[in-house]
Amino acid sequence: MTASENKAPETYSPPDLFHRLGNFLFRYRSYTPVPLAVVLVWQADIHFPLAVLGLVLLVVGELVRLSAVRSFGRGVRTRKVGAQVLITWGLFAHMRNPLYVGNLLLWMGVVLFAGGQYMPWLLIVALVYFMLQYALIISVEEAALQELFGDAYIHYCSSVPRVFPRLRKYRPVNVEANDNQSVVSRAWSYAFQHERSTLTAIIAVLILTLVSTYLKA
Repeated sequence: MTASENKAPETYSPPDLFHRLGNFLFRYRSYTPVPLAVVLVWQADIHFPLAVLGLVLLVVGELVRLSAVRSFGRGVRTRKVGAQVLITWGLFAHMRNPLYVGNLLLWMGVVLFAGGQYMPWLLIVALVYFMLQYALIISVEEAALQELFGDAYIHYCSSVPRVFPRLRKYRPVNVEANDNQSVVSRAWSYAFQHERSTLTAIIAVLILTLVSTYLKA
């Protein structure tokens, strides 16, 4: 047994109020960025090379999401915390929450791309807001996953960081868990198909920021 396996389980049982708030944010996580998107479009003033840096971050964030969706398989947009299987392969073998990391990078990229006089403040607001939101959601998810998967999840938490990826790939104690990879991991075409709503929303925001900038010229 390695030293990392001897670590205390990295779990957290949130108070009831935070538990309810985390569940609420999880359920409506697809809609919480809407106010930010509206403000970004309203004050947009695109300038290079800041817009290029924003596009780079946006693309990296979406690639992280696509890679996670490939491992996640069906049920990515569930409205209830939980899982049918503990995913420990693909990008999840290097970090426990790649979807949220991808989202954060993606929205930081959108803020930079939109620019505008309030861009620095919006960047700070978006960073703090999403970090708080995902912290609450992750705390609720961890409590649920520990209850569902017990020791397997505790071992996974002790070996894989929450958000900062590690290079070494996670190896489950139960080798049968690896068999799920061939069943759940999907083709890139599958990931793009199930990311259509996210891609459509982001493209729409980018187009609207371009139109807003043009109208201000």
